[in-house]
Amino acid sequence: MTRNDRNRLVVWFWLGAFILFTPRLCAQTMAANAENAAANRQTFVDYGKKYIGRPYVNGATGPNSFDCSGLIYTVARESIGYQLPRTVKGIYSFCKIIDESEREPGDLVFFRTTASGDPSHVGIYIGNGHFLNAASDGPNTGVILSSLKENYWKGKYYKTGRFLPPSKILAENNTASSKNSESVSKAGLSGKNSSSRQTSRQNGNFTDKIILDGMFCLDWNFFTPDNFMLTFRGIAGTVHATYEGKNLKPGIGTTVRWDSGTGVIQLPLIFSLTMTDYMRIFAGPVFTIGTPYLPGNNDERIKASVFPGILGISFNSPSFKAGKTDISFVQDIHYTVFNDTDGSALNALKSFATGLVFSSGVRVTIPLRELIK
Repeated sequence: MTRNDRNRLVVWFWLGAFILFTPRLCAQTMAANAENAAANRQTFVDYGKKYIGRPYVNGATGPNSFDCSGLIYTVARESIGYQLPRTVKGIYSFCKIIDESEREPGDLVFFRTTASGDPSHVGIYIGNGHFLNAASDGPNTGVILSSLKENYWKGKYYKTGRFLPPSKILAENNTASSKNSESVSKAGLSGKNSSSRQTSRQNGNFTDKIILDGMFCLDWNFFTPDNFMLTFRGIAGTVHATYEGKNLKPGIGTTVRWDSGTGVIQLPLIFSLTMTDYMRIFAGPVFTIGTPYLPGNNDERIKASVFPGILGISFNSPSFKAGKTDISFVQDIHYTVFNDTDGSALNALKSFATGLVFSSGVRVTIPLRELIK
């Protein structure tokens, strides 16, 4: 076996290990996160119910009285240790706005009850079309259970917000729905059954499930074939679309990347799978404009590969609202394949110094439905 053959084997071994084990580890993380999310959501809901009957007092955060945002603020902090903003507008801006078909117990429902048009009331969704809230007006005030079907709330409903990770385990959702259904029944309320909710999800518009995002990043790594040092590797802009399916979230996108290290422009075609709200993996072919050179050595030409092209993983921070968009910080780690000019593999050091790049930047996300209203 020649040296090039050994180097090629080393590179493909690590790539294979990355491809094989990353989805498995991500799947385990997803299951654990989903179980934790279901437990946290149920704790959040159950803790809030213990305040039913407490009076409404403007500006109060409990424990003897509450206003609407004070109830959410206190219950989140005391039940699951989550620090939310104190006002309705602050909580709304903090949350990720989701489609009604994705709503589950522990999410927040917002209402516009004033002439300003801004969200001015908030409650905790508990399942089956019902929510827990601190009401200031009406036949019943204080901390009560209300229904989204009531004429008043139906006319004032605005949007649903999420601050806790979603639960994707159906059994957990069914258990939560069952518990909430029993609680609602005891309170003398009625709501939709789980089968009608599932039917509503299935009948959702395809375009409502398309989420668009754009990213702008600075590329860097920390070594060349000859030195270990922080190295600027260029800039990149990405446009991407994700389908928010019930079980899978596939996506497709493209990037325009100027790679200052190799002196070329790269055009990856990206196929992605979003694993959680904060992580996605991606891969795809890469089309290259220009002749690449080994980073740190402008005299040594190398050859770009179309396929296999790029493989990577992307992490993002929790987002914050800016108008209709969500903005988050993003960190990508990706590997792009380059070869020697004769098509043989570069040695391991040159391969990783050339192909392994970190991208740090900002992602702006907006649902497609917001653009086609």
